Amino acid sequence: MDLKKLFNENKPSESRILASALTFSGGFVDAYTYIQRGHTLSAGQTGNVIFFANSLAQGNIQGMLTRGTTFLAFSIGLLVVGLFHKYVKNNFWRVFCLFPILIICAIVGFLPKEFPNYYIVPAIAFCMAIQNASFSKIEGLGYNNVFTTGNLKKSMVAWSAYFFGEDKTKYNAAVNYMWLVISFAVGAIASALLQNYFSLRTIWFGVVILGVINIVYVSLLVQKHKI
Repeated sequence: MDLKKLFNENKPSESRILASALTFSGGFVDAYTYIQRGHTLSAGQTGNVIFFANSLAQGNIQGMLTRGTTFLAFSIGLLVVGLFHKYVKNNFWRVFCLFPILIICAIVGFLPKEFPNYYIVPAIAFCMAIQNASFSKIEGLGYNNVFTTGNLKKSMVAWSAYFFGEDKTKYNAAVNYMWLVISFAVGAIASALLQNYFSLRTIWFGVVILGVINIVYVSLLVQKHKI
């Protein structure tokens, strides 16, 4: 199989298939932390603000701690990517940005249910933020690969411009964002179904998915730069 036919040859980090795969894994991991780890979203910080407010109203200190630290960890993760990219200028910098989520998710699969969620979910959120900030474009368009509200909005706006405004240039954008929304939803559904059978160990499927993504991405970079 020629990888160049599946990915954007000039900018593999912006290819539709890579963005869809990353967004699938984003939905997969987010569903895992919500179902298995205290009903907290590792990436969806809008939801965590609401959950934090609910915990505050109910006097749930542990819930406040988990949601608050998750929000903070995600924010720090976004900052870390900018700092990392400032000092690491080679073409493989995004490869290293996927290592943290691989390592943390692999470890989390071994941890028992009793292990405090205010350690686990913030650690995953930090890594998800790094993934999100490292891969932020699909064919030149900005997107998010760990949550889907923005992608849904952009898809509907582009489809509206295409059908009602007769702006045919919006077709690719509409299709790209539509695929991202579908990928996130399918990832979340797959995670929820697998959790019925594998419970806490379901996160290891996410590790496999991300591992394959990283291997393929490295292969693309090697081909492109002929190393």
